[in-house]
Amino acid sequence: MVLPEGMSPVSSPPARDATLDIAKALAIILIVVGHVWRALEPAGLVQDPLLTQVDGVIYMAHLSVFAFAAGLFVAGGMRRDGPWHYARARTVTFLWLYTLWSTLQLLMKIAVGSVVNDPVSPVELLRIWEPKEQFWFFGWLTLMMLLAAAARPWISRRAAAVTLGAAAVGSLAVWGLNWNVLGGEGLALTVFFFAGVVLTGRRLLGWMQGLRVVPVLLVLVVGGAVWVVLGATLLGTPPTAYGSLRTVSSVALGVVGSSAGVVAVLAVSWLLARRSAGMRWLAWIGERSLVVFVAHVFFTASTRIALSAVGVDSLGVHVVVPTLAGVVGPLVLYVVALRLRQDWVFEAPRWLRRLTRADRSPAPRP
Repeated sequence: MVLPEGMSPVSSPPARDATLDIAKALAIILIVVGHVWRALEPAGLVQDPLLTQVDGVIYMAHLSVFAFAAGLFVAGGMRRDGPWHYARARTVTFLWLYTLWSTLQLLMKIAVGSVVNDPVSPVELLRIWEPKEQFWFFGWLTLMMLLAAAARPWISRRAAAVTLGAAAVGSLAVWGLNWNVLGGEGLALTVFFFAGVVLTGRRLLGWMQGLRVVPVLLVLVVGGAVWVVLGATLLGTPPTAYGSLRTVSSVALGVVGSSAGVVAVLAVSWLLARRSAGMRWLAWIGERSLVVFVAHVFFTASTRIALSAVGVDSLGVHVVVPTLAGVVGPLVLYVVALRLRQDWVFEAPRWLRRLTRADRSPAPRP
């Protein structure tokens, strides 16, 4: 696969324990829950204040975890392959997945018509520059790869400080705001991505080796409480939502809440990773988080429609069952695609990589 190592659906980087894979698994499950939860409002199954409270908690941190994880192994990959080759290879796959899966998702909605919560017009297929639902993340990732290749924050401490400072200023300026153009959504996540690039996965995992259970539990409790309180009350603005409500103080508290969420997820992931035998299944999901990300809406939406068709109106059932379908369904599809040797479903096909020179072997680098 030619994805950032922090998001690969196939395998983990060498010398990495299960902590980061579990963190990605928890984040992707929260993403699925978030989309399931938001779909319940048009269906009349949940209303404010519960709707906004849960939504605020989820959106305060889940994408920040993904952004941080996506950056952790970029520096190593760019040193190994060369910055622009690495960026080009990832960009080709990101834009392929964006085009393929956003088209498929739109076709599904067009086919079922008014059965879905937000019917779309066929003309949406032509507006490829307007990101469709969750697929804006690929435009953001493409932009991050290009910025990382240009900035190269790993070459010196000064470069790292300047890059991280610029990312922080830029993220604060657009915190909670989005623009409906490819690459224009999620820009507040930039600081988390570059925090991962500067920190690096190897350094983070090495530091985690020396941790002890009691301090990690304390960090989990404090970080989790800050995350939940600031998210549920919306005293803090989430990085990618509720921008119309943002103020200077809500942005500052949003940074605190989102950062606390990332730390809390890493803490619980570290604790779960210590139970390595029992948590292997969760790490396996995390390794294939991108598979779940691109395909989960097909399974969550169809499950919700089926539940409604048979008269189920229990809020709990409408949360749990579509979430399970949204996680398990894409993984089954992934296994089937591998068995049938149809890997183009989840990565750029070979002909496209050859055409763009995205799969050529880079020259050895010192």
